[in-house]
Amino acid sequence: MKTLLKLVFISVIIVSCGQKKTGTLNIPASVQQNDELPENPLLMNAITSSVQPKEGTMSTLYGNEIAFNYAQKNTGANYPPGTVLYEVTWKQKPDEVWLGGNIPKSIYSVERIVFNDSGVIYEKYQGKPLKRITGNIADKDSRKDFIISQKMAVSP
Repeated sequence: MKTLLKLVFISVIIVSCGQKKTGTLNIPASVQQNDELPENPLLMNAITSSVQPKEGTMSTLYGNEIAFNYAQKNTGANYPPGTVLYEVTWKQKPDEVWLGGNIPKSIYSVERIVFNDSGVIYEKYQGKPLKRITGNIADKDSRKDFIISQKMAVSP
């Protein structure tokens, strides 16, 4: 009888500890091969992030090595030539693992800012696949100023 109880107990423990395997890569929230971006900003250094609850979006500011090194040591917006910044904005969806949490659903827009000797270049990409918006962008200057003015997130 004791052996039977031990077997039942061990079986219950093994079954209850089993976990359903789920994928860890959020493909819809990733940059795709057919997007028109010059490089994948998600492979760059994260500088800061923000959440816009009213719009149901979340954003992360990424930068190349020049941008990251500058942001670590400076609080100003006078990035040196060669700096490339990307503000990636995602629509949100509820997290299936953490109750009350949100995770990226799909990329809503990508804004690219390049600092060169001639000045600052702003580009915006939207759609599926991500395509560069040509023509006049209504809030271009305010968006550029906002993105450049963001400070690096402080981490312990």
